[in-house]
Amino acid sequence: MKVLDRDILNRLKSESNIKNDLVVVPFKSIKAASKQGIPEKTLEIMLLEEGLVPERYERNIGTFDISGQLQLLKSSILVVGCGGLGGWNIEILARAGVGHLRLVDFDRFEAHNLNRQLLATEATLYRQKALVAAERVREINASVDVEACVCMFDQDTAKGLIDGIDVAIDALDNNRSRQLLFEVCRASAIPVVHGAIGGFVGQVKVIMPKDPHPLEIFGEDVPDKGIEVVLGNPPQTPALIAALQSNEAIKILLKKEHILKDRLLWLDIEHDEWMSLQLR
Repeated sequence: MKVLDRDILNRLKSESNIKNDLVVVPFKSIKAASKQGIPEKTLEIMLLEEGLVPERYERNIGTFDISGQLQLLKSSILVVGCGGLGGWNIEILARAGVGHLRLVDFDRFEAHNLNRQLLATEATLYRQKALVAAERVREINASVDVEACVCMFDQDTAKGLIDGIDVAIDALDNNRSRQLLFEVCRASAIPVVHGAIGGFVGQVKVIMPKDPHPLEIFGEDVPDKGIEVVLGNPPQTPALIAALQSNEAIKILLKKEHILKDRLLWLDIEHDEWMSLQLR
């Protein structure tokens, strides 16, 4: 560690407070220290490695612990789709402190997105979804490195987009692109957290590199679009399914034992039915 870094670290230690047996470094102290040329993410990693907790993560530590928070900051997630599922995933992952987010979407926000897409507001209509999403991440957490990729996820771009990531989030709205995501991630040994919604119904599954993905299990007759074509999507369904997706992605990064890798979680929130389905 450089002398300057050590001096800054010692000063941050001196400004810390003890809260519930944690040594918590105030948010404003980290902001002030970053003005000396050390990026906030680097400062937060330095603090966590010393057993100190940046204030923004204070309420995460009881669940993630310090080593887990450090792991999240050093991790990278790809979110393919920045709309209904993607927007809520991006919000959660930025607040959790996942250190690098790569956000992919070619579309712009339209008025029909306002009912359910977190990042769709009257002010962001007709703007590129990926660019708006990246701005939102920077507003939430300056320690998160964010890439906005305004492009299609297709045969020409897929391999480059998954390069260097740890987990991919499927926030897509068509099965053709999903199949490509599943296949390129399998080839690069990257887990995928699948999510899909339609009306009151949603599903979540973790697809590990050696596992069959849902489109293989259900066969070639699966249509490109699902039940959402008829039922649409109310606001609560994508928020719920995305929260479950982000939770699975975080558990993968934290190496938790129990993930949805051999089951599909199916939810009907109109009738309050949740089923864990074994897929073969």
